[in-house]
Amino acid sequence: MPLDNLAYKRLTDYLRRLYQCQPFARQGIEHPVTVYYPSATQIHDVDSLLDPGLPVAESRDFAVYDYSYLHDLQNSKKGLYNGATFTMRRIQEYPLRLRGRIGRYYDMLATCAALERESRAAAEAGLMRAPSRTAYHRQVPPDVALLRGDERSAAIGIGALTVFNDGDVYRAILAKRSESTAFDSNMYHVLPAMMFEPTTANFADKREWSVKHQILREVLEELFGLPEARRPMRWDYFYDHPALRYLLRLMETGEAQLCATGIILNLLTLRPEISALLLIHDPEWYVRVSAKDSDMPFQTADETVGDSVVMAPITTDEGFLARFPPDLHLSMPAQATATMWLGIEQARREIGIGA
Repeated sequence: MPLDNLAYKRLTDYLRRLYQCQPFARQGIEHPVTVYYPSATQIHDVDSLLDPGLPVAESRDFAVYDYSYLHDLQNSKKGLYNGATFTMRRIQEYPLRLRGRIGRYYDMLATCAALERESRAAAEAGLMRAPSRTAYHRQVPPDVALLRGDERSAAIGIGALTVFNDGDVYRAILAKRSESTAFDSNMYHVLPAMMFEPTTANFADKREWSVKHQILREVLEELFGLPEARRPMRWDYFYDHPALRYLLRLMETGEAQLCATGIILNLLTLRPEISALLLIHDPEWYVRVSAKDSDMPFQTADETVGDSVVMAPITTDEGFLARFPPDLHLSMPAQATATMWLGIEQARREIGIGA
């Protein structure tokens, strides 16, 4: 259930005071995330946000572990899968880099997602008391938790705002997540949005430690209906898909771009989200994917509510927001709100809107 504006502000103010950091703000509204920005030389190289040191397994010495919340999700959400995830070891600010470890999805739910549930419930009740968060910070001080993933399984997310040329206007794609998702159900999100994770068994191919690789796979899953593969034989099993071959050709010629827009730390979950923009300049891309006889038709994944897709023009904030219900931020995860606005701003810079 989304919070109202008063509870949202109460929650953001509480987290700002606790972590002594600057929340991301837009349209006069502060959001419970903080953003670390890439340098100019990193913007067009999304993998520069990753430390070259390969992740190793994290130790499971967690400060708090909410078994009750985890069991509730296991009982109420069909298809939950305790797969491997890349998790945050630390964030280096200059240059911006994220060093990783390898954890498990259930540990993220019990140590990070549970913190958000507790804090949202407190904000809704009007009493900002968070016993689990307080217990965690007895072990890991708040300022340390902003840059290190100590004693929690801070699984790394990736959100990419897709913006495409619709002939006379550039549009961004958002859609609602379905009830089948573990959290953020029925909330608007950028497409694609994902957990950063190895798919090969035991992280068999180290080339999966790549933001670009992950985004390309999720583009196929969330925009073209590619079935999710668990433990595939090949790390690059999807590279022959016609939609990806087309997109890679556009990237090679400069008709599409993949840009890094930041690393967002969600203060609710204490999880990092790599924020990116997929910008498609070629107007034929949308013509082709929307054609009735397309060989690569636009098709959302099961985790997306099919009739909820919105393709909104990015020329102005007002025109963009007009395509959504009022107070869009209350119907989005906070990190998705930041990814959306960071992506819109970067897209405008790339195409010269407002220059």
